[in-house]
Amino acid sequence: VSILTDYVWRGQNYGEDGVIQPNFSIGFASGISLGVWANYNIDDDRYASSSQVNEVDYTIDYSRDLGPVGISLGAIYYDFPRTGGADTQEWYVGATANMLLSPTLTVYRDFHAIDGTYITLGIGHDIELNDKATLSLGGTLAYANEAYNKGYFSVSDPTIDVEDDSLSDYNISISLAYALTDKVTVTPTISYSGFTDDDIKDAAEIVYDDDSNFYGGINVSYSF
Repeated sequence: VSILTDYVWRGQNYGEDGVIQPNFSIGFASGISLGVWANYNIDDDRYASSSQVNEVDYTIDYSRDLGPVGISLGAIYYDFPRTGGADTQEWYVGATANMLLSPTLTVYRDFHAIDGTYITLGIGHDIELNDKATLSLGGTLAYANEAYNKGYFSVSDPTIDVEDDSLSDYNISISLAYALTDKVTVTPTISYSGFTDDDIKDAAEIVYDDDSNFYGGINVSYSF
């Protein structure tokens, strides 16, 4: 479970007064995993009339290591209870090079509400400080097509044009995982996200109140 100052997804702020995000996943030897994730806004905001769960995501994933490259593919169902938002679905496919910085390319395709494509390129590096603590550094840069941008950033202002393919958001993060026991890990984290395209920035200011977000929190995990 994570307790965060904000809920930021792909640069878009969906909860700026504190959130709790529980997550449960189970993996099998075949490489298949199933997951359920939820977002609970601690205080009222523009996406929920009262403190409540306003999003539940269901994921199925298949991952496999092919030597120099790891691959993953799967699907996500996004459910938005009590918000009036339309449920939607995505499939995705990703590849990670097993080398320095672990460069990862992932393509997401919304095939329901938005019918858009979103692509991320990410890098990361873990530094083992001791047998209990690991420092993780990461960053992503995203590219989105016209349908995705129109779906998430359309505004009535005629001077703001989001009807093009463009670079989308970026995110930089740092976290420190500390193993309290063999099964319990506590991870404080901080992140900064923003947008590269000027029109997307202007639209984000209108739709999501900010074109950049600095946020953080703590995650507590139990593995079995």
